[in-house]
Amino acid sequence: MSEFQAYFTNDGSVGLYSKDYDDIYHSASGALTEAYEKFVCPVNWDNLLKYDDIKVLDICYGIGYNTKSFLNYIFENKKKLLKIKNEIKKIFFIDENIDTIHTDNNYSLNNRNNIDKIYTNNIFNNISVTALDNDEILTGLSPFIKTGVKNFKKNHELIDKLKLNKYFSDKPVINYKINNSINYEILSQLLEKNPQILNNDDLLKVLSDKSNSSYFIAHLKNLFLSMHKNTFKNINLLNLHNIYYRYLTNCYKRELKGAYIENIDFNVKINDARLSVKEDKNIYNLIFLDAFTHSKCPCLWSYDFFKELYNHLSEDGMLLTYSSAAQIRSAMIAAGFAVGKIFNTRLNKFQGTVAVKNIDLIKHPLSESDLGLLKTKAGIFYRDRNLSSQNEAIIMAHKTEVENSNLMSSSMYLKTRRKNVL
Repeated sequence: MSEFQAYFTNDGSVGLYSKDYDDIYHSASGALTEAYEKFVCPVNWDNLLKYDDIKVLDICYGIGYNTKSFLNYIFENKKKLLKIKNEIKKIFFIDENIDTIHTDNNYSLNNRNNIDKIYTNNIFNNISVTALDNDEILTGLSPFIKTGVKNFKKNHELIDKLKLNKYFSDKPVINYKINNSINYEILSQLLEKNPQILNNDDLLKVLSDKSNSSYFIAHLKNLFLSMHKNTFKNINLLNLHNIYYRYLTNCYKRELKGAYIENIDFNVKINDARLSVKEDKNIYNLIFLDAFTHSKCPCLWSYDFFKELYNHLSEDGMLLTYSSAAQIRSAMIAAGFAVGKIFNTRLNKFQGTVAVKNIDLIKHPLSESDLGLLKTKAGIFYRDRNLSSQNEAIIMAHKTEVENSNLMSSSMYLKTRRKNVL
């Protein structure tokens, strides 16, 4: 895939290896699982469900796992809730409308007393997602990426080269799969709002390459290529909106509508994320920060960028990221955020970071050890005053600041702390 190499991760979803950074973009143990555990499961759904209109900012959208996982979670849970609601109506002969069911309720269908616990209007009027990335090819590939693949060749050359075999069990561990209704909706809105994507020769080349075929949803990929070949090559953009619905089946649209989440507004901005955020006037309920590692892409991890993100987060909003680095948390706190960490129940350990304005939303506060690290050299954050510096310049300035600092090193701090504990 141009400068990327695709491979299947252990949960049957596609991961990417960056040739430029000589590193992987996704967890080899499960790309989609990682998205769920770091960007969906930590969401405070009780708080989020209070709002009819939900706005999400997805920074470094890539091939879309975080956005698609978020939409898929809502979609799948709404289907379950509607099924339960209908079962309750049948069992207890309830004619009146039950708006919906709170996601955390535990009840027995045989116990009518528990009906009182079923409440509230958890149907979103609008879900708006703004996806930021500087790579149109990756963004264009997002609707076609397979998930939940059970049979794939894992011990190929790339896996051996990256020494990733330790992440692979004998059988894929598949806990999640993106419903094709979500892929359809993203493709549909990409075609409507970013029609130039149909003329991206590099994207078409990747999709047409037979060596990549195992990574893509065949019928959506073939549909897209057919549309480009037969209809859309030199189309008048004024007619695009009326034509693309003829090519995209309505069954996915009906399924979304049946789950009451048909009002999805998906917008992609292909640009430097810093510039996009500076120009953005929206306030978001959720911000997903999934930029490449800070040691190689510090421009999206600086104190100045977090300060900008703080101004775009709602009072009860959450910023979620996979990073747990001391300098990242330090930058967040300096920018005004209250900071906590994410607990992974499957792995039984903490990983990732949540940043909020409302400290009551912090479920797992930073420990004394975490806070101590922020006061060492490890907590010295990146700076990018005008949000326009090159990564190399940011790294060099940070290196100089660390070298000239009188703060204790993180290794010395941890060594001293262990002594004091003993």
